[in-house]
Amino acid sequence: MNHALTTACIAAAIGWTPSLLAAEFIDLAGPATGFAALSNAKNSTTQNGIEGKDASGNFDPLHNGLPEYPNYQLANGNYTAIIAGPQSTTSDYSAFAAFGSGFSGSSFQVNNQNITQSDFSTLSSGRIDYDDSTLVNGSGVVPVSALTFDFNTFAWDGTITPDQTGDPRSNWTVDPVNISPLSPVQTPFNDGSGAGNAQFYHLISISNVTGDGLTFVNGELTEMDFIGDVTVNTFVAPFAGLGSLEYTGTLTGGSLGDPLSYVFDVSGTDSAGIFGGVNFILNRSGTASLVVPEPTGLALLVACALSVLPVQRRRR
Repeated sequence: MNHALTTACIAAAIGWTPSLLAAEFIDLAGPATGFAALSNAKNSTTQNGIEGKDASGNFDPLHNGLPEYPNYQLANGNYTAIIAGPQSTTSDYSAFAAFGSGFSGSSFQVNNQNITQSDFSTLSSGRIDYDDSTLVNGSGVVPVSALTFDFNTFAWDGTITPDQTGDPRSNWTVDPVNISPLSPVQTPFNDGSGAGNAQFYHLISISNVTGDGLTFVNGELTEMDFIGDVTVNTFVAPFAGLGSLEYTGTLTGGSLGDPLSYVFDVSGTDSAGIFGGVNFILNRSGTASLVVPEPTGLALLVACALSVLPVQRRRR
């Protein structure tokens, strides 16, 4: 028998416990609906201008437009982009009408809403790690004080590459940063390197969390009960020093009559640098689920047992 495998088997036999099969964290994934979206960050007097096209509707190879994002016409006749992540043809952007001035009401026409991200319904909004020391045989309540919320689960190196048209603009790079999966820089539609090409990234945090926490029965998550204050800081990546746009709201766990539901309710208007009166909505909601890690310890024990069988046969 291989000595390395023997050593690993001994370690596995000593160290493995059923707790290795316990849930590792709570995933705020799907099924889910809703989005994080900015509007009024890029405006034009024409829809072609929003999409980076000329007057004839032809693309400019050096466009600074948003051809793959929806847009709509304001009451003053101008067009504004909806820089959304994730994107779905079923998204209801009428909530932007609640911001009042400049919008044509809940019936405004959304244009270019024909691109869907394949992972729209299951894209994670973040995760909740927890300390299960309060559980007895997998049952009990994990209080909110033992919860760690992480909405910024994607590492991004800040690099935008030229698009397929041979755009000669130089790449730029910032230090790696963990951003929200809902940030538009993570979408396949962020195809340029100008301020009009969705180079906004969201950093999401939570504070003042109250409620009972997470309830488990025999290792299964049966209920979430919490509410916290959410802050979204949206940065325009190429322009270091301009500060960030900031929006506040709430995240509720266990609402909508579903004990495993989560709902973000964040909206507002803010300005930073050259961006004035940028509206933001985060209305993502869905059903949380346990994520169980690979049972590596158990798998190693099984491998050990199988590796011993040929030895025993040879001895016989």
